[in-house]
Amino acid sequence: MYEEHVRAPGEPTVTAPPVTLAALKNSLPPERRALAEDLRRVFLLLGVSVRRYAARRFLHPGSVSRYLSGERVPPWDFVAGVITDVQDRQAPLTPEAEAALRDLHRAALRSNQHGSEVQGLQDQLAEADEETRRITTRQRALEEALLDREGRLARVRSRCRKLETQLEARRGEVELWQGEYARLQEESGDLQEQVVYLQEALAVTRAELIAAEDLCHRLEARLETLQEVSESGREGDEAPSIMVMLEEADRRSSVPELVRAVGDLELRTRKAMASELVRSASQSRTVEEVAGLLCALRQAGFDAHARTALPAMVMVRSVDDTSALARELFREGLEDYVVTLLQASVKFHQPEDLADFALALHRAGLPGHAESLLGAAAAVRPVPDLVAVTLTLAGGELDDAVVVAMSAAAQRTVPDLVTLSITLRDRNLVRQADALQRAAAARRSAADIAEFIRSLTDHGLGPDAEAVFAETQARSVGHLIPLVQVLRDGRDWSVLSRAARCRPVDDVAILISELYLAGRDQFAADLLVLVVRTRTADQIAQLLHDLDGATVGAGPLLRTAARVLAPADAAALLTLLEHHGLAEPAETVFQCMLHGELVGQAGQFLVALARAGSRYAGQDHLCRLADDMDLAPLTSLLLALEAAGYIGPLDAVIRTRYADCPVLDVALLAKQLSAGGGDRGERVLERVLDRVLHLRSLADQAALVGALQSADLRLVAERLAAKALRTHGRRFREELTRERTKHEQKVLSRSFWLPDRPRPHPHRRGKRG
Repeated sequence: MYEEHVRAPGEPTVTAPPVTLAALKNSLPPERRALAEDLRRVFLLLGVSVRRYAARRFLHPGSVSRYLSGERVPPWDFVAGVITDVQDRQAPLTPEAEAALRDLHRAALRSNQHGSEVQGLQDQLAEADEETRRITTRQRALEEALLDREGRLARVRSRCRKLETQLEARRGEVELWQGEYARLQEESGDLQEQVVYLQEALAVTRAELIAAEDLCHRLEARLETLQEVSESGREGDEAPSIMVMLEEADRRSSVPELVRAVGDLELRTRKAMASELVRSASQSRTVEEVAGLLCALRQAGFDAHARTALPAMVMVRSVDDTSALARELFREGLEDYVVTLLQASVKFHQPEDLADFALALHRAGLPGHAESLLGAAAAVRPVPDLVAVTLTLAGGELDDAVVVAMSAAAQRTVPDLVTLSITLRDRNLVRQADALQRAAAARRSAADIAEFIRSLTDHGLGPDAEAVFAETQARSVGHLIPLVQVLRDGRDWSVLSRAARCRPVDDVAILISELYLAGRDQFAADLLVLVVRTRTADQIAQLLHDLDGATVGAGPLLRTAARVLAPADAAALLTLLEHHGLAEPAETVFQCMLHGELVGQAGQFLVALARAGSRYAGQDHLCRLADDMDLAPLTSLLLALEAAGYIGPLDAVIRTRYADCPVLDVALLAKQLSAGGGDRGERVLERVLDRVLHLRSLADQAALVGALQSADLRLVAERLAAKALRTHGRRFREELTRERTKHEQKVLSRSFWLPDRPRPHPHRRGKRG
């Protein structure tokens, strides 16, 4: 069976323990004798003395000697250590020899009942510890994988949001970006599924770890008990055995005796034993006794042992016992113990047991706790478990409680919400599905709701998506602002239009201000127009007052609206403000539109005003307005009138402003129109020249020709002169000659011959000859 060991030259002779085989045969059971003989043969392969080996392994030489002689059965750790040392000496045992030695060790332990039980527990503890380490490793790996997938999912969602923004800004590249966006959405869905799977696997692993840790604690406690019993047997009958204490506790000890036993174990630093004692008693006693025990432990300061026993009770005792215990604990005022029971049920109960426990709590007079249990299960249990619980309780006593519990399920991930909605609809659980979606619409963030709506639509639940969309709009205005930012496909404007019709004025003012500050000028302007169209004069005045009180102010908002609105919409806004008697904001819109850079839009604006019958497009108002204008806004008004084709008002404004003004003003207008008016400016200038010909005197016309020439407008001056010659003939020519020569001195004039007047200058010039 064993390989031969050849002593090398010079190797010291091994001194074996002084025990003869004859003595072993006479004094030991056959199993122990066989183990001692084989173990002694293996030990001889080491080539060291007992004392040296004991020093190497930090053992007492007497213990090693008794192990090798068979007086005591060694623990398997010792036997395994000898085998390992032999292998290190390059004289290994064959697998068959090692297996035979293990069988002999077990047979020797069976010959000693106490030792056999201890070794069995040690083996079980080692296996349980190995399983715990394996589960812990798997849990760590799952946690790392879950963290990685959640990080990747967050990055993918971030890219999706950036792509949405880029899609909004770059309509020309929609097809290119949509492909990338679709790929990222698909990757996001895959990552979300992986996250859900990893979360479920992690939850299962954590439950397995809890069970494995609990098994280890139990085995440690039992092993510690057996070792204590062994030591107690050697010490005599001075103190009662802990093993006896545990056995008797389940059978005859009263609650005070159990509490005293727990206290005694605490004093002897046997906390694991104390917890095992409480756990064991809790699993075998009546519900009333268990409640009394837990209450007594709380009063005695042993709260930790009581809490340790509760999860084990949930796993071992029936649902009726657990609900009865919850009722008794509630009556005793131990509310936190009841919460511990509920938490353990959520973690360890199967869906059917969970539903039965909730129903038992309800029937035991604890409906609030039943709802709490269902709410916790709805928040953390996997979707199939939640659906199973809902199917079990739907239509029964707890149907309303299940509907309420769906509010807690609204905090789950969006893919879970979609899966749960689909499953509940398929199972015809309409009330529960509606409650889930209402709760999600009322509680989740704007980004989550937008994703929820899109996912429901993609999965063919269009009515559900619309219901969520309608429900979420009833929330505060602080929710609507980010909701508008993340919604697409026209839903953003739907939110704003509903707010304009239904929300209080102060809420609408906040919406308009926030949209303006966020750079959504078009939305802010459209919302302002819609409010002015649908609200009363008092409400509109209140809106403008609220906007003035905000950071933005009503004036900048009105000017921005005039800048971004179409001419017809801007005209409608002004007309409505005028109709409601809000002259100041109407004037702001009119001035901004009239003095804008786009003359064509200003013309369309005037046309729309005229069609609406606004006084701002009336000839009298335009003439009064032009009479007080500076040159630049007046030029814009003239160009806008020409663009609108309003020749009558155009001529009226020209006549009002330039019928008797200084000639220099006409020249400045001509220069302004020639510089930046283009073809439209040329047409306006032509009408100005025509009005001058018909309204001004010949002297003014001749002076204007000279002013135009001085302003470097030679061509305009020639045009005016040609028009005047055709109209007035020789009279204009004579007037033009007088205008050009009026400052020249004539030879026959008296002033020509008068001496020059002295000038106030220190150096006088000589007289002209």
